[in-house]
Amino acid sequence: MSLTIRPIGKNDVEMCGKIGYEAHKTISSSHGYPSEQPSEEFGINLIKRLVGNPNSWGVLAERQGNVLGSIFLHKFLPSPVAVIGPLTVHPSAEGSGVGRALMNAALDQAQMQKQDQVRLVQSPSHIRSFVLYTKCGFMLREPLLLMQGKPSGRSGGSVSVAQEDHNHKLTARLVQDHADLVACNQLCNAVHGFSREMELRQAKDQGVAIMTENQNGIITGYAASIGLFGHAVAKSNEGLKILISSAPQVVGSGFFVPARNWELLNWLLENDSQIAWPANLMAYGAYQNPRMPFLPSLAY
Repeated sequence: MSLTIRPIGKNDVEMCGKIGYEAHKTISSSHGYPSEQPSEEFGINLIKRLVGNPNSWGVLAERQGNVLGSIFLHKFLPSPVAVIGPLTVHPSAEGSGVGRALMNAALDQAQMQKQDQVRLVQSPSHIRSFVLYTKCGFMLREPLLLMQGKPSGRSGGSVSVAQEDHNHKLTARLVQDHADLVACNQLCNAVHGFSREMELRQAKDQGVAIMTENQNGIITGYAASIGLFGHAVAKSNEGLKILISSAPQVVGSGFFVPARNWELLNWLLENDSQIAWPANLMAYGAYQNPRMPFLPSLAY
């Protein structure tokens, strides 16, 4: 029986949302992790938001009129990176080629958009998806840990750090104007090879983007919120610590930390944060290893 790939319409939102919830529940319950989608309502609302987002492209797979799964591809211009997620397949259709067909469709769309860098965050508890992504050309680039709980060991404000044999005081404040945006974009470009201006602007408009600067007014780090959909870069781990502890709140169910950043991870664990579940940042196409400490988002 042939498989049909077609755009997701408004009438498909509820079914795709329910499938997403069932898929995540099945995976998480088998490994003892909290589900990324805690309810059917959450899953349905997620699909509804994505279908209405002009920067998101989504298709579903169906066989004989039965919806079996869906996938989304997102763009964050001017960033050259496209992002896949969520990819969900109904548990009954696992291993039937649905996931591969959806991935092929998303990668074809990325090529049509002239975006040759594609990334995603994968759950390592789901070996089948890791195999699928690897076969599609994705490489594991960064093991991640979702952290929960805001550190209590340091309050917001400022802290003295050693830098070039001089003591400089780093101070955290909100990202406020165009000059701040330009400086933050330049820092992100130095770390990743591109800026994440769209996300930073949205966070600034929402009043959740924060940054650190030294006593000379030089911006040394920023965070487009501390949370599941936020990201951060800084010239030092001290800068990341200040951004995390100065954030008004953790937005969503936690924030990702690269597992290889032992210094930051140890500081978080020593200051009352907990590890919720692991994940993997995977990339297709060109990838620049981050040149400074960073926090990724659920997207990339």
